[in-house]
Amino acid sequence: MSEQPAGMSRRALLTVSFGGAAMASAAGIAWLREGPGKTGRATAPDPSPTAPARRTKGPRPPGTPPAPLWTYRGPDLVDVAPVAVSDTLLVLKGYDGLVGLDPRTGRQLWTAGGFEPDGSPLPTGDGLLADVAYTVGAAAPRAVDPAAKGRVRWTLEPAAGLRFAQDALLASDAGTLYLTASQGSPLDDGYAALVLAYDLKDRRERWRATAGNSPSEAPAAVLADDRLLYCDGAALTALDRRTGEQRWTRALPGTGNGRPAVAGGRAYVAGGGVTAVALADGTVAWRHTPRDRTYSDPAVAGGVLYATGAAAGVLALDARTGAPLWESGPAVPLGTLCAPVVHGGVLHAPTAGGRPCVAAFDVRTRKALWSYRVPGPAGGTGATGSGGTGSGGTGSGGSETGSGSGTAAGIRLVTRGSVLFVQNGNSVTALPMG
Repeated sequence: MSEQPAGMSRRALLTVSFGGAAMASAAGIAWLREGPGKTGRATAPDPSPTAPARRTKGPRPPGTPPAPLWTYRGPDLVDVAPVAVSDTLLVLKGYDGLVGLDPRTGRQLWTAGGFEPDGSPLPTGDGLLADVAYTVGAAAPRAVDPAAKGRVRWTLEPAAGLRFAQDALLASDAGTLYLTASQGSPLDDGYAALVLAYDLKDRRERWRATAGNSPSEAPAAVLADDRLLYCDGAALTALDRRTGEQRWTRALPGTGNGRPAVAGGRAYVAGGGVTAVALADGTVAWRHTPRDRTYSDPAVAGGVLYATGAAAGVLALDARTGAPLWESGPAVPLGTLCAPVVHGGVLHAPTAGGRPCVAAFDVRTRKALWSYRVPGPAGGTGATGSGGTGSGGTGSGGSETGSGSGTAAGIRLVTRGSVLFVQNGNSVTALPMG
């Protein structure tokens, strides 16, 4: 297919089955999006609480959060995590399409329209960025070139009888794109929920596998060794990446419905509990199933599994045995949709409640180090100082400035190098983690 400019989108909601899935300090500068197809502009330093704090040399006082590198505000961002494509490109998902930012400055570089509002953009093994576009009467995966201002490189039209969901994209390796589709009507006997693999060079189907315990739910998937692991809310299933053959499937009764984390030969899935499964054969190594607890997607670092929840705060489990190591406690309740991020011995996670913040914990001492209130839909920003011990609950104190709205449920985190990008509503903030 020949190259073509990416057009602007229409807000089309298509209901299909199996779908739901050198940093510039720029002190006091926020990059603002003017609208679809327009580049962002820099504003002068603003003394109001909504402006990023100036960065100062020297160590920060204890309990003080890092000053943001920049904040970008754009209308109608979709509630999915940004994609850190490279050191020079961060891509956001908006109702008007994809937005490419310079991650060093927050400056808008390009937009690409025509994409469905649901689902997350996916970097593909051929150096492109795929998402699901709205074509005439159907949804279809489409890839844009992030290095060429989002120009369309190809569109994968569905074969006869197939329907792609808005959040159909699962994963990609160097030569293959993995995604979901459905065949037939859910009311027909011949209906099937499918996982498919397409060759990235010629975009021909390599294999398809019948899948899904609940076709109305989009699975979350990861690649691990020679397996494609997907979790559809009821079970974790491993498929051979080369053939699509099912290696094993493991029921997750009430203990997992999120994106698996893979480490040390195991997959870890969290939800209404945490389950550890051996990659080799799907054997359950352990389950952590406390009553009335719900957890975020997990992260594994240094042999410890971390997840967050409104009741438990930070949960730390021994990744080998599942034994509880510590909980921060509900004094600093944390959100349950976004996996925490561990960098340099510090865990970063969104806090729950009406004041959207990112909290940082020292994973060695289990102390809350600081809390930063991220800009929300109303553009508010502020910071709180905090401290305490994780094992017996956390304390907090200090002062706050600014205003904002929203909850941790809408916060999404992604990292690149030593920078944490935090999306909350229509605002994206870059925080240094060094």
